[in-house]
Amino acid sequence: MSIKVNEVNGYTVITVETERLDVVNMKEMKEAMMEVVDNGYHKVVIDLSNVTFIDSSGLSVIISLFKRLNALEGELILCGLGEQPKELLEITQLIRLFKVVETYEEAVRS
Repeated sequence: MSIKVNEVNGYTVITVETERLDVVNMKEMKEAMMEVVDNGYHKVVIDLSNVTFIDSSGLSVIISLFKRLNALEGELILCGLGEQPKELLEITQLIRLFKVVETYEEAVRS
């Protein structure tokens, strides 16, 4: 799995460059995202525009990151949700938990 990390206007933008967040790549994904937080970056945007599928394992990675950032009084914003990822967040009602915007540009504007 591949991610790209950039700094934009004080936010750390993590762009997921794989189509699936699932049990196959969840460990690598979690390690990479937690490393960002462990390096002191607490305003995080996850760009999911390349992701077409998320299962419960992939969702658990995002929830873990959210919990860690909340404990550090940080911020997590999700952007670029495709049809299936958005539907999963709506069905689980986690859409209410996360700040969700269309693009990372919109997220870093605030």
